[in-house]
Amino acid sequence: MFQNTINELGELALGSRLKRLSDYIYREGKEFYQLNEINFEPRWFPVFYLLAKGGTLSVVEIADRIGVSHAAVSQTTKELVKYQLVVSLDHKTDKRKRELRLSDQGRELLMKMEPLWNDIAAALNNMIRQHTHHLMAAIQEVENAFDSYGFVDRVSKIKNERLQREVKIIDYKPEYDSYFKNLNIEWLEKYFHVEEYDKKVLNNPLEHIINKGGDILFAEFEGEIVGTCALLKYNDDDYELTKMAVTGKVQGKQVGKKLGLSIIERARQMKAKKLVLESNKILIPALTLYERLGFKYAYKDFSTSAYQRANVYMEMAL
Repeated sequence: MFQNTINELGELALGSRLKRLSDYIYREGKEFYQLNEINFEPRWFPVFYLLAKGGTLSVVEIADRIGVSHAAVSQTTKELVKYQLVVSLDHKTDKRKRELRLSDQGRELLMKMEPLWNDIAAALNNMIRQHTHHLMAAIQEVENAFDSYGFVDRVSKIKNERLQREVKIIDYKPEYDSYFKNLNIEWLEKYFHVEEYDKKVLNNPLEHIINKGGDILFAEFEGEIVGTCALLKYNDDDYELTKMAVTGKVQGKQVGKKLGLSIIERARQMKAKKLVLESNKILIPALTLYERLGFKYAYKDFSTSAYQRANVYMEMAL
């Protein structure tokens, strides 16, 4: 019945396969209704059934109960009203809304259809029970899974994990000094300006970071160095996460997160007990990343800061 390329695509074509199965059931269901001289579209069933069991309901109430859009319910109810199976009434208290209920003709049709629904349910149940896996139980489990963690969120998580794997973290070498400088200048000139302390560190990271017990990491993506981050040693226990910069060309590629996770792990390897950082409150994406990495906001007197732009201080215990 369904043996073709769609089957070969597996999970990638799940939506297509479910729609194809749905279309088949709708088509066969309509034919069954016609054989029994009933003019009824299977797609009307959820709304018609709910009105049969729930009495008088609004479009919003119907949409909420069957879990579809208001627009889809409105389209279905317009068709049911057109075929005189449903009547539309003024809302009792809110004249902007309409209430819906089965018409007398709709209730007459309901009497004819209820035995047929039992037959349809029995046939589907017999078919499902012939197989090892119970289709309705499986569908319920999938729906519950999507309710607890949405499809877009699931796909985004997988994508981000893949991108992080594609980012390669490499250690400091003096020949990378120009990347360290240029990436940071690109970032600074986008949001602020290059301060004197920046110039001193960026022009000689070996002297001001590496030789003082710190470290620098670089991120490589598709063969190009696209990001960097440094650890500046305060004392035997404390280090500052500093000079994190990622080129705008790889925005959304998870480079910043991979760098952040890697520099934190490097700090642990260096026996650091606390990581600190200074930032600015306008850098919302960066601050959000730091929070997700585990940094907490803390107080600092910024009159002692090496940077004029600093107005946010964060810490992380390791």
